[in-house]
Amino acid sequence: MSDRNALVVGAGIGGLAAACALASVGWQVAVYEQAKVLREVGAGLSMAPNAVRAMEWLGLGPALRERAQGQGIGVRRRSGSWLVRLTDRDLTERYGNPMYAMHRASLHQLLLETAVGAGVRVHTGRRARSVRPDPAVTFEETVCADLVVAADGVHSRLRSALFPDHPGASYAGYVCWRGIGSVAAGSRLARPAVWTDSWGRGVRFGSALLVDSRVFWYASKAGPEGAYAGHTLADVMSIFDGWHEPVRALMASSKPGTMLRNDIYFLKHPLPSFVAGRVALLGDAAHAVTPDIGQGACLAIEDAVMLAVALSSWNDVDDALRDYDLTRRPRTQKLARISGGSARVQQASHPVSAGLRDAVVRLMPKRAYLSAGSEALSWRPPEPARW
Repeated sequence: MSDRNALVVGAGIGGLAAACALASVGWQVAVYEQAKVLREVGAGLSMAPNAVRAMEWLGLGPALRERAQGQGIGVRRRSGSWLVRLTDRDLTERYGNPMYAMHRASLHQLLLETAVGAGVRVHTGRRARSVRPDPAVTFEETVCADLVVAADGVHSRLRSALFPDHPGASYAGYVCWRGIGSVAAGSRLARPAVWTDSWGRGVRFGSALLVDSRVFWYASKAGPEGAYAGHTLADVMSIFDGWHEPVRALMASSKPGTMLRNDIYFLKHPLPSFVAGRVALLGDAAHAVTPDIGQGACLAIEDAVMLAVALSSWNDVDDALRDYDLTRRPRTQKLARISGGSARVQQASHPVSAGLRDAVVRLMPKRAYLSAGSEALSWRPPEPARW
């Protein structure tokens, strides 16, 4: 066991993935989380082929497949007609894996169990007050380490402290609601399973089958920050009057009081670096993307793997962090730009722009649509045996 120690701020998906990755290459790791109770709030998320390869690098490929549902991807009009439909086989032949849908809490629990099993110490109720690049983090007391990983989310306090001139996260122009539909409602989805986005004008609805036959659903609507804050489930359902089945049925089957609402933010303005001294930013703290490309959790897990790879490749931590920054920043910042543009297209509300969007997707050859995701989905890490 190495005597080098890392302090990870944030026990979300990215922070726990970083803890697992660093522990796997011999670092002693402690995770500090501001929440008093460690639980992952959320509904569902996508584990795209690139993220599956990152999980395999961590040795968690079989566990992921036990807890996630593989499926294809598709886009429909609000009437229900398909604009494009790719099967899980289409994705597997092109990228080696289908799209997996997973409950966020299940992924969080898997990473937490793996981290703790590897000897990672997890401290809750510890709010980071300040950070120094030397590096050290101040909670109630100051804790020093050989490396600090800032994984404290899209509105990262550590990012603001390290890069005070950066404007922070930008609003993407829409609100998103999320929930979990029942098994009975899930039985009404198309088979074989397809992660489906349905598009209207300034409004979208999506659904994905989970491994336990429940359904992760999400709905979005364009509007200013804070819009629709008082909307109940019934109010959200009314937005989708006249849409194809089972859109409203999925929402109606959710347990009362479980719907989540979020304004959507991303890092429109790129950071000059993901590293400050011996502090490395990771996940949403470094390069938050919108949900439109299904890569938020995926890129955070990639970051974790590549940080561990860099630290295993270089004897000097500073050299390793320069490598991490040069490796991760171009890819993730490009995908953040793509996600912002995708949000504008998918949330198009003008009849002409929405109609053009639908026509382009409908006329696009299946092979071209499949290849359009190559920028994100083709990524793969180095072979674990090297490390």
